[in-house]
Amino acid sequence: MKGIILSCAIFTAYVVLTAIVSHFARFQRHSRLFIPAALIAVPVFLAAYRFTPADLWFLPPPWQAARAWLDAALGVLILLLNIHNYIDWFFGFNGGFSTSMMLLLLAREPKGATAAELIAEYHRADGTDKIHGWRLPRLAETGWLRIDPSTQICTLTDKGRALARFTRFLKTVLTLGRGG
Repeated sequence: MKGIILSCAIFTAYVVLTAIVSHFARFQRHSRLFIPAALIAVPVFLAAYRFTPADLWFLPPPWQAARAWLDAALGVLILLLNIHNYIDWFFGFNGGFSTSMMLLLLAREPKGATAAELIAEYHRADGTDKIHGWRLPRLAETGWLRIDPSTQICTLTDKGRALARFTRFLKTVLTLGRGG
């Protein structure tokens, strides 16, 4: 139980601290905050586990672990899964296209906006699309695909092909529909 309690406490601190740092630092890419913070959270958890008593000053004996290594391993696993879920939530909520459009509509209340006005919000001054104009070059930059400079045709790299095949396999096994 000590591992679970410490895991929840460290995760709470992780969320609060990344939110505060994110608010003031204004990162272009929040992964530069979340990943290093996660790499710090695990040793902090392990240190807290090692230097606190087995009863955490309040746990009754039946709630104390018989095998401390297993309790600690479970705590690390729970911590990492919670951090992963938090990062997924952040990028889904913050970077989600639907959320972004709802915020645009909220800013235009009570009048609202036409579909054409909403679509125009996703184009840069030079006419390029903010979503596709950013995402495809980023996938090329990170090695998932190649963009031929002369034809602009996109093809998968070996790394991208492996991920696409794995994803297709998972979607088949889980009987998920078409889409991203």
